[in-house]
Amino acid sequence: MQENVLFSIITIVNKEKVYQDFKKSLKEQEGVNYELIKIANDNNQFDSARTAYNSALEKAKGDYLIFIHPDMRFLDKNSLQDALAQVVELKDLGVAGVAGCPDKVHHHKSTLVTSIVHDNPPHHFGKLIDKVTEVQTVDECFFVMKRSFCKKHPFSSIQGWHMYAVEQCLIALLDGKKNYVIPARMWHYSTGNSENWQYIQTGREIARRYGKYFPTISTTITTWETQNWIGLFIIPPLKLAKHNLWRKLGINKK
Repeated sequence: MQENVLFSIITIVNKEKVYQDFKKSLKEQEGVNYELIKIANDNNQFDSARTAYNSALEKAKGDYLIFIHPDMRFLDKNSLQDALAQVVELKDLGVAGVAGCPDKVHHHKSTLVTSIVHDNPPHHFGKLIDKVTEVQTVDECFFVMKRSFCKKHPFSSIQGWHMYAVEQCLIALLDGKKNYVIPARMWHYSTGNSENWQYIQTGREIARRYGKYFPTISTTITTWETQNWIGLFIIPPLKLAKHNLWRKLGINKK
């Protein structure tokens, strides 16, 4: 990886302790030229992730922008360097992430592609990869775009905290680029319980805006059948209800 490449690492912070632990893990990384941009949201300064990230685009000076949850951790001192070395080699890059889902799949946890570990205690889920893999969309926990792409395609006006990386992936595909999941030695210790009614509303809005281009939108949470009213309006709430039941019963399923 070229030493003169600058990466802007951007994270939204709601809990200072989580952020300080993230900074500690980041400081241990070697071989990466970066600036860290903290977006404070401890007092709900922002009403959506897209608005928060757009505010950081005005400050970021990096050649590549990394959007990362503050509950991500790096498993060894070269984790970030090795991941980003793969990213800078992608000539047709739209969005790169560390977890994602291929196009036109019947959603199941085995269709997800990743190499990172999740939850606490950490474990793998999905299909483990050992090489760069093309996908339709990537997960929001960690994703990378070129600064030039972000300037051309800033985050949209959709409100809330869901599917913003998914939307950027769809925009990238419409712009003739490709999206990838890269192998990475990282830990996302969140439980990943992101499904709620706002998620469903956001998914429906994504389907409304992009459904004419993508009959299916595959994400790490579910597959949206954008041109099927049953798949769009009935199935997601049923999946949400089932997911919430599993959570109440203490069953960890994706």
